[in-house]
Amino acid sequence: MDARQAAFRAEYQQKISPRYSGWLHGAWIAGAGLGYIGVVLAQVDRGGWAWLSFAVAFAVANLGEWALHRYVLHRRIPALSALWHRHTVEHHHYFTQDCMTVDSHREYRIIFFPPYAVLGIAAIHLLLGALWSLPFGRDAMWIWMAGGMSHYLLYEILHTAAHLPEHPLLRRLPAVNTMRRNHWIHHHHALMSTWNMNLTVPLADWLFGSSDLDCGLWRTLGNGYRMDRLRPEVRDALPDSAFPPSAAGRGRDTAARS
Repeated sequence: MDARQAAFRAEYQQKISPRYSGWLHGAWIAGAGLGYIGVVLAQVDRGGWAWLSFAVAFAVANLGEWALHRYVLHRRIPALSALWHRHTVEHHHYFTQDCMTVDSHREYRIIFFPPYAVLGIAAIHLLLGALWSLPFGRDAMWIWMAGGMSHYLLYEILHTAAHLPEHPLLRRLPAVNTMRRNHWIHHHHALMSTWNMNLTVPLADWLFGSSDLDCGLWRTLGNGYRMDRLRPEVRDALPDSAFPPSAAGRGRDTAARS
């Protein structure tokens, strides 16, 4: 990483409370989210066709994730400027294409949503589930709520995986390997406002043309680390078209900019 990124990281880490634990933060999100899913699924009576509500809720959450990322987190809207600042100013300066990884669980502070976010997600899907229940019944509501929360937990898992050091297991895991490469592309400053807005399944990216890949849906979903399907405009903007970038390559890029 260059000196500017290193200085930003050092300054940010100094602001993290000494009592903060990334492990506890993650355990709270997982515990609250899984507890919510368990409680709502326990209310399901017969299920049947209502189980399709899980997939619908997941798809709607995927679209919502994409829209929030593209139109709120990367655009400075006065009423929502705090979200823009935390994401574009802090997260995207802490992690760049030169250094995407954490060294300590305390750095999960810059990856996870704040602890109260899981409660907000629960409330949002309670409301959406209640609306969904009007035409489809109470079982559909409970299953919707489980699907929406499952999407959020997957978001946190895959986003964290995108910022972990390179490991053979991460390279081989489906969905994880695809999202790690997608997110590295997204963290290029020249590309972050346009490409790869999904952090879970790149469904909305493919649907709305913001995937950096020029291929069909199934290849987009299962692309893994491949870099031979890039759109020409994305390839032209990349200083290095190899993923994961080699240490030598990162060093050359950094030296060239300094």
